[in-house]
Amino acid sequence: MTKKILLYSGSRNLSSRTNIIIEQIHSYIVGNYADIQTTKIDPLSMPLRHSTGCKNCFEHGTCPSEGYADDNGKFLKEKADEADLIIFATPVYSHNVSSDSKIFIDRLSYWGHLMKFAGKSVITIVTCESNGGEHVDSYLKKVFTFMGANILHSEIFFKNYDEDEYREGLEEIESVIHDHYKNDFPVVISDKHESTFQTMKSILNKYPKEHFEYRYWEESGMFKSPTLKEHIKSKSSEGLKC
Repeated sequence: MTKKILLYSGSRNLSSRTNIIIEQIHSYIVGNYADIQTTKIDPLSMPLRHSTGCKNCFEHGTCPSEGYADDNGKFLKEKADEADLIIFATPVYSHNVSSDSKIFIDRLSYWGHLMKFAGKSVITIVTCESNGGEHVDSYLKKVFTFMGANILHSEIFFKNYDEDEYREGLEEIESVIHDHYKNDFPVVISDKHESTFQTMKSILNKYPKEHFEYRYWEESGMFKSPTLKEHIKSKSSEGLKC
């Protein structure tokens, strides 16, 4: 079965290190793995509208912004849902992710309640001038882990890196991708994922039955699954996306 990788850059600067790194990684994947399907998304080619705080996604599972021509939220969700591996890169802005990267996270924030990234792996890439990279790296790990993802690898690129350090970081990412490919993109469910699964099950089981999140858990079989690992296993055997 064809594996799919989504590459996201949260930088609007076409010549930024963030975009250059994503382009180099994309070229590596395309040049070495003919059976992997890739999709690249960035704020310029695929803009997203800011979250409005309407909570429609949490309550009904849809976003009103997706009805506008200048919003690519539906496309983003389709590609993120299909992806086996997500490579997420952002520059550091004031010890935080870029504003566009935050929109990406905000627009998918309700997926945390659904654990939509369970069974997927994520590689995070942070570019920074001299500091703040560790804060952003920690934040991204927390967000994607809560959504159910396995953090396959994280890399921070500092501006003062010399050519050898820069190349070493890229080669490490390439090596991780290669090992993941050789192992057929294994699914990793940690104790932290299981703890989040049990907590969300307890909370959402008390929601009104007409609420979107309750219906999602009910219809997907998550309420009936004793563990997240069992849920992923049952969906895999059915050939369905979780």
